[in-house]
Amino acid sequence: MSKFLYCIRHGLAEHNVNYYKYGKSTFYDPKYVDTALIPEGFQQVRELRRGWKDLTRIELVVVSPLKRTLQTATEIFKGHNVPIIALEHSREYPLGKHTCNKRSSKELYKKLFPHINFDNLQTDQDELWLSHREETIEE
Repeated sequence: MSKFLYCIRHGLAEHNVNYYKYGKSTFYDPKYVDTALIPEGFQQVRELRRGWKDLTRIELVVVSPLKRTLQTATEIFKGHNVPIIALEHSREYPLGKHTCNKRSSKELYKKLFPHINFDNLQTDQDELWLSHREETIEE
């Protein structure tokens, strides 16, 4: 039996809009940590959900532990009995400096997204994100 891997980008989030308004500096602004989807992003997700013919064939969802990606996965698979697992190392590159890529606490996520498995997050706080440097390709 064939298996398929689908890679999905999150819907439009606050940092995406700010990038077009203010430029790259928005990625370093501490006001924009772990940015969320905006209404247009939720609309994009609903459109994908409606048009995805193979949606019911999905057996497992692996998601980045960032608010915008958790919101995207939640909205797409609402009402489907599919396991959703958050994995630290599925986050966007580069990790570090870009405040939008610093995740919120595991405990907060467990409250906001009780249907997602966060067991693979080793720490409550984001210890992978570094304010003083970005990760390298080698890392």
